[in-house]
Amino acid sequence: MAWPLGITLLTAGPSHERLAYSPPSGESRAMQTLGERLQEARQRLGVTLREAAEFTKIRTDYLQSMEANQFESIPLADVYKRGFVKVYAKYLRLDDEKAGADFNTHHSAKASRRPLEAGADEDTAFEPEAAVSSITLSRDTVIYAVIGIAVIAIIAAFFI
Repeated sequence: MAWPLGITLLTAGPSHERLAYSPPSGESRAMQTLGERLQEARQRLGVTLREAAEFTKIRTDYLQSMEANQFESIPLADVYKRGFVKVYAKYLRLDDEKAGADFNTHHSAKASRRPLEAGADEDTAFEPEAAVSSITLSRDTVIYAVIGIAVIAIIAAFFI
């Protein structure tokens, strides 16, 4: 079933209907942000932000920030933001995996740090600095040493 604005109804069973969003061709497709797609889908369903917040258990101000494409104003780690985007997209009957991928591509902290050079996007492996001292003591060794010194001090106190 085709809907206006390039929205297609995907069915994966009688109770699992989802709308796949493919914006109209041309300039508007490239210009539409993740937040705009979320807002458009919510308005199309006739749902208020408050109703969406009650159902998804995502704070209303977070939903407003997501629809305004201001993900950086949500004071949470990217993993939570990505999860919120996917839950909200699924609630709005959009492709939640695509929404999560869009968030990763355009809004995550890693995306903002992504280098511009072609071959430099690989993360360098962490290499710890060389140890200053070559003596390594386990926790148990330290405990036994402290107990031993305490026992010797107590025994010495009785004989002095």
